[in-house]
Amino acid sequence: NDLWEYALDARAWTQVVSAGVTAPPPRSDHSLIPLGNRMVVFGGLVPHEEVAGEVDCTFDSALHCFDLQRQRWSSLAVGGEHPRTRTGYAAIPCGGGVLIFGG
Repeated sequence: NDLWEYALDARAWTQVVSAGVTAPPPRSDHSLIPLGNRMVVFGGLVPHEEVAGEVDCTFDSALHCFDLQRQRWSSLAVGGEHPRTRTGYAAIPCGGGVLIFGG
């Protein structure tokens, strides 16, 4: 659940530290969609604990947002109908929102 930025001119990686807000839990098979000065994280598998050598994971449908200017994570409220939890899907920015397909 760490966030890194690559600077093309410096050819170097720098870890981005969030301003006082905890990042979303670690995950795999999710999407990260750019929306203007924000990035939205959706879906994926979140590991919970290891049982008999196997990692127990759950699907996640929460929306998380990283504000690139303020360097701050937040959770986004979702009302009404929404997609089921998923992995292995495609996501793109569309207008002022996000379009997902598959999973």
